[in-house]
Amino acid sequence: MTSETNKSEMYVEFSLDHIAISVSNLDVSIDFYTELFGFTCERIIEMPNKAGRIALLKKPDFTIEMFQFTDVLPFPNDINMPLNDLKVIGVKHFALRVKDIWDAATFLKKHGVEFVNDPVIGARGFNRFFVKDPDGIPLELTEGPGSV
Repeated sequence: MTSETNKSEMYVEFSLDHIAISVSNLDVSIDFYTELFGFTCERIIEMPNKAGRIALLKKPDFTIEMFQFTDVLPFPNDINMPLNDLKVIGVKHFALRVKDIWDAATFLKKHGVEFVNDPVIGARGFNRFFVKDPDGIPLELTEGPGSV
């Protein structure tokens, strides 16, 4: 690249489109994400040869692509704690930004969601905590600049 290169030509412009997770029970996971986090189930797709199903859960500018296979493998216990496997290469969790971390924690505790930790100040200087979804997949809730 030359110094004359326009800044917009220095990298690929993008916005976050979706994450993909595999779950053991699509119906249970759909209920968890729709009832507790306000996602909408846009559609469910049957995989060929009855290998499983796919659900697309939507928020205005974010999608969870959720897979349920008939021959599912369990979430590995050795990475069941989001902060214990940071040295292992790979995606660690996904985070949802909330307006008020304390209100979010109270709401989720009231609904019996399993907590990994109570709210603390994270490395970026914002309050955050981790919970587990029905399959033990780590989910971070965080406050931050421009919180919801």
